[in-house]
Amino acid sequence: MSAAVKQPTYKRQRFLLSFVRQINRSVSANDLQKLIFLYTMKNDSKYYEFVPYKFGSYSFQLEKDLDVLQRNGFVNVDYVEGSKMIKAAGDYAKEDSFQIARERGDALIRRTYREYPYYTINSEILSRLFQGDELKRFISEREAYAKTKQTLFTIGYEGKSIETFINTLIHNDVRLVCDVRKNPLSRKFGFSKRKLEHITNAVGIKYLHIPDLGIESSQRSSLETSDDYKNLFADYEKTLPSRETSLDEVYALLQLHERIALMCFELEPDMCHRHIIRDNIVSTHKVKSADV
Repeated sequence: MSAAVKQPTYKRQRFLLSFVRQINRSVSANDLQKLIFLYTMKNDSKYYEFVPYKFGSYSFQLEKDLDVLQRNGFVNVDYVEGSKMIKAAGDYAKEDSFQIARERGDALIRRTYREYPYYTINSEILSRLFQGDELKRFISEREAYAKTKQTLFTIGYEGKSIETFINTLIHNDVRLVCDVRKNPLSRKFGFSKRKLEHITNAVGIKYLHIPDLGIESSQRSSLETSDDYKNLFADYEKTLPSRETSLDEVYALLQLHERIALMCFELEPDMCHRHIIRDNIVSTHKVKSADV
């Protein structure tokens, strides 16, 4: 079945394909990220979110969706002089019309940087694109996100995209994520161990899995009432003496990195065992903590 008839499964992938089709010529993967970023910001589109990356705004979900479109024959990918070039494949009927920026290459990057400076804070190419006072302005933007107070954070990824999760870490200057899931696997894109470690490292945040602080999945499978959770956490708290080595490791990591986050699934810390870990370290070492 041709791409003109068959369509991608998800709305965001159909949006992405329509966007690429409207460009109607090969576009670099980097330019496509910036073009969709500008469209998203100006039209309050909900399909993709972005993080500050080495060339500016970047969506890991968009990257994954492009791979899906290529694998299913909706787009062709060629490599030209080191650039990944994207072009829609097959014939298609006229679709939604988007306002797509005209700039490409460095001109497009400069525009996105000037209009949305937050997304420049991890850029590796600032000094190539800007000089003088304008460069100083971007450096000041980067410095504005640096914090100094030692803090033990907790964070859950329930209901969050990987980009929202990463932006929360960046806004709080978290430097290390301590994954306290027993089994760091997830059906949600970006949150299984290998992929999460890749993404956090890509934006300058370290990742460490500490399975000894996790709870077995079998212990969580039948939780229904608030009393069930209270009993689970009470039982978990009783095991903390046997986990002293791992708890000491977390505190040592806090001393080393100053701002770290205990990470698990549940949105609310009181519904997750990570609050037991946090409370133990806070009471033992009198450190500052916060939930994000």
